[in-house]
Amino acid sequence: MGAMRVLRPYLPFDPEETTLSFANRLALMHTGRGMRHFLRDLNISAPSFVSGHAAETSALAEMVGVEPEELLANSVDVKQTHASFRDQRLARAFLSPHAAHFCPACLAADGARECWRQRLIWGFRHVHRCDRHGLWLAHSDNASAEALPDAVSVSTFKQRDTVEDPTPEYIGWLKCSLSNMSTPVWSWLEGQTLEQVLNASEMLGAVLEHGHGVKIKKLAPIEVEQATDIGFSIYREGPEAVTEALDTIHATSPASAVQAGPLAYYGALFDWLDRRANAIDPGPIRDILRTHITKYFAIEPGTNILGEQITARTTYSFQALSDTLGIHRQRLSRILQKFGKVPMGASDKESGRIVFDAAEILPLIEDFQTAISLHDIPGHLGASKRQVEVLYRAGHLVPLIPAPERGAVRKVVFSRRHLEQLLSKIMVLDELTDPADGWHPVGYACQRGAGPFADLFPGSCRVNSVRFVLLCSMALPAFASTWTT
Repeated sequence: MGAMRVLRPYLPFDPEETTLSFANRLALMHTGRGMRHFLRDLNISAPSFVSGHAAETSALAEMVGVEPEELLANSVDVKQTHASFRDQRLARAFLSPHAAHFCPACLAADGARECWRQRLIWGFRHVHRCDRHGLWLAHSDNASAEALPDAVSVSTFKQRDTVEDPTPEYIGWLKCSLSNMSTPVWSWLEGQTLEQVLNASEMLGAVLEHGHGVKIKKLAPIEVEQATDIGFSIYREGPEAVTEALDTIHATSPASAVQAGPLAYYGALFDWLDRRANAIDPGPIRDILRTHITKYFAIEPGTNILGEQITARTTYSFQALSDTLGIHRQRLSRILQKFGKVPMGASDKESGRIVFDAAEILPLIEDFQTAISLHDIPGHLGASKRQVEVLYRAGHLVPLIPAPERGAVRKVVFSRRHLEQLLSKIMVLDELTDPADGWHPVGYACQRGAGPFADLFPGSCRVNSVRFVLLCSMALPAFASTWTT
């Protein structure tokens, strides 16, 4: 051992106990008095040591012949706004170094009161049981006490409340983490703090199990344990599993109002991440939820969601789409029903809750904004009015808004994108700028028995497959075709 032993007899440190517990056992063995008197005798600041400061903790380790790293690993450095544990920034309520809870069976196994050891794992807020003895942890008579002998009365020590349910999986993960044992199956958790994993698991499980309005503090310990275990079984699987859980939470929300926001659809989970998880980083679950919100809610660019500004629109609400297109909500609903974007017969309230993916709906918006009316198609294609009417009736010109029957759509318009696709078939054909003998316009050919124009046009758009060549170029957008006998 690297450090010189100053105090005799030597008392070994238990890796499962807290630093305060070890100091109290030292004090009782060497002086028979409390820990603070013992520390003052060693010229160590008792308040600083109790607060978990590194300098005082290391000083004690050197005086009693223990490696400083061992004591520091089980010491909770309590600061004004947070706590520090193994280089992890934690909320003060997440891990307490005080003797607030204990397992009576463990203390009985320790022996006399001066030998009692406060286990580190008992200080975690999410731990309510002793998995070794199958007992619920008992509450000490003084939750702020620094040592168990000062906090446990005879009556409290005799408590034995048996646990019926099997040990939750997250307890095993926590014990492995505290003993530095790797868990390769759950590698996604390795870059996160203990608090990030357990808090996220708790909130996910609580909302799934107890509903969107759940109040964690009002749940019984067994309910908190069950909720955390449910959430942990999801959270440990990674972002995709968390996203699936968020899908379930969103789908089961009781919210029905059109204007209902993320708070209504994610409940306590959103409230936690939006208002109560600002002092301590909650981990990747915040980013996962933010991405989920932008998928299901039409967030305007510049809006702050969960502490981050949304810079690009990813979705459109029904109202936003109506405003962008300049189409009244009821008419837009009828139009989108024809496109299959809104369920047939959907009410105004039902369609108002629909959110459209921007990547899918943007082409439709652009089509509407640049649409060309049936009246202007001949000029755009360089075709005659008669040819356009024939192509329209034959289904080669498809209107932007489907018309199942004549007169079903009052203003027939066509997507510029659709027309460009039609022209692109013509543009790849050879341009016949000076028709040779034996070649005639397609209209002439149709009149002379070549067949109806609606039948000839599709074939003329297939390169080298038939004897029709359409004259069309950027400089000369003539919708003329020649036919040879």
